[in-house]
Amino acid sequence: MTLFFTIATTNYLPFAVSLLDSVKQQHPEFEVCICLTDYLTPETIAQNKLMSKYPILQLHELAAEEFDFITQNYNPMQLANSAKVLFAKHLLNKPGITQVIFGDSDMLFFGPLPESVLNEHDIIFTPHFTTPPPIEMKRQELEVLNAGLFNGGFFKLKKSAETDKYINWLRERSVLECIYDFKRGYYGEQLWLNFVPLYFKNAHIEQNQGLNVAYWNLHERTIILKEGVFMVNKTSRLSFFHFSGWDYNNPLGISKWALFNLEMRPDIKPLLIKYHEVLKNNEYEQYITLPNYYTTKNNSQKKSLFKKLKQKLFKK
Repeated sequence: MTLFFTIATTNYLPFAVSLLDSVKQQHPEFEVCICLTDYLTPETIAQNKLMSKYPILQLHELAAEEFDFITQNYNPMQLANSAKVLFAKHLLNKPGITQVIFGDSDMLFFGPLPESVLNEHDIIFTPHFTTPPPIEMKRQELEVLNAGLFNGGFFKLKKSAETDKYINWLRERSVLECIYDFKRGYYGEQLWLNFVPLYFKNAHIEQNQGLNVAYWNLHERTIILKEGVFMVNKTSRLSFFHFSGWDYNNPLGISKWALFNLEMRPDIKPLLIKYHEVLKNNEYEQYITLPNYYTTKNNSQKKSLFKKLKQKLFKK
């Protein structure tokens, strides 16, 4: 059995539910789960229609030895990224689960995953892109040199001895040091993924261009609607789009980091309109301002406050 999971805080539950809605439309055979890097009481979940739509696994339920450190020191993004490998390990240990697939909550499925992704390889990641951008867009290459060749927002792990080795390796390196410091060679868990094809022989870098389409690879991927199906470069069916950097309040902007705008890429417009619609229907506006139980008052906020104060005092 395949289990698809995503990670969210309470305020991002509309994203997570929208993603899982789209996953179940394409893969009704999947088990699904929202992994919550936040805390909600069972009573709160039971009384809320959106919260109770899909199974929720909360961080404290893992009883991970790293729990105190990551909840006391990380901001929401660090907490989510450090917990990926912890949730993956926990879910793979569930009876009957043979593999897990992870997707960032800011994704939406428009088609099924390829059979090769479902049925082959122990470990699968996708690259940010596979062909060079034009020289005027070399910023994309520079960003990938800093942030990693592979996008940690999607992966598949099949239950195996090789996968166990991978999980243990990544856990030791990334969970307690899930920081973002380019000068010291850290970008969450993502830079470690550069080693995966070298260290793990059953790992596969999936280059199907219908997977993980996002602002960073639009230079090589064009989307068309053909007979009701979204196609990428007229050859691959669009499985899912990754709306990284997209703003609900600016729905026709592709991403705050994109080098393309909608005038340059009108083919993206139907995806943006659809995403705004599903998030609105899943109560984005009611949820987005809800605080995180762990990070609102932890050490990450104290550091942030000090940083802001230092910038104010020593601003040139």
